[in-house]
Amino acid sequence: MFRHISICLFAFFLPGMTISANAQGRKASPAELKSLDFKADQAQQAFLRSMVDLATDYEKAGEIERSKEMLKSILKLKPDADSVKSKLKQYEEDVFRRKSVTVDLDVSKGWINAGVLVTKDQAVRVEAGGVYRLLVDATLGPKGYQQKDSTKDLVSGVPTGALIGMIAPSTRNKKQPEPQPFMIGDAKEIKPNASGILFLKVNTPPQANCKGKLKVTLSGNITTR
Repeated sequence: MFRHISICLFAFFLPGMTISANAQGRKASPAELKSLDFKADQAQQAFLRSMVDLATDYEKAGEIERSKEMLKSILKLKPDADSVKSKLKQYEEDVFRRKSVTVDLDVSKGWINAGVLVTKDQAVRVEAGGVYRLLVDATLGPKGYQQKDSTKDLVSGVPTGALIGMIAPSTRNKKQPEPQPFMIGDAKEIKPNASGILFLKVNTPPQANCKGKLKVTLSGNITTR
C-alpha cells in the first residue's frame, strides 16, 4: 500500500517539476518563503483530505484492511491526527465485537483444541469464567514436581490451576520450534508470535484429577475451524 502511494505521488508531481538554473543557489526572501510554506501546507492538507476520502470509500466498499492501511499512511504524514487514531482504534475494537466463539473447556481432558485458528501478530482476546475441582494424590521428594515436558507437565512460572494456552502450527516441519504454553488466567489479550491452532488447558501436574468446566470466550482475529 505504501509503495502504491509513493508511486502515485511520484507520477503526480514529476511531470510538472522543473528547476530553473537561475534559481539554483538563490535564497528566497522571507516573504517568498512564507508564501511557499503556506502553499506547502495547503497542498498537504488537500492531499490528506483526499486520503481520508479514499479511506472512507474503502470502508464503504467493505475493504476494511485497505482503509486501515490508508489511515496508517495518513499518520505517517500527520502523527497528531487524533481523529485518524480514533478511527483506527474503532476498527481494532470492531473485530472483537464481530468475531467471538465460546468454548466449554472440560478441565479433565488436558489440552483441548479450541477450534479456532489465530494469526501471527493479530490480537485475540480470551476471557474465562467458572470453577472446577482440583485433586492431587502424589508422592513427592524435597524438590517437588519435576518438569520434564512443558506441554504435558506443570508449567513453571504460571500459577497452579491457571488457564494456559498453546499455539500449534496447522502444518509442522522440523525447522519450527516446539510450541510453548503461555499464561492466560481469567482474561488476556494476546498477539501470537506464530500462526496456528489455539489449544487450552489448566496448569496442573499430570497426576491431578480435575473435575468441572470453564467457559472460555475467544474474540478478535480468529477463524473458526
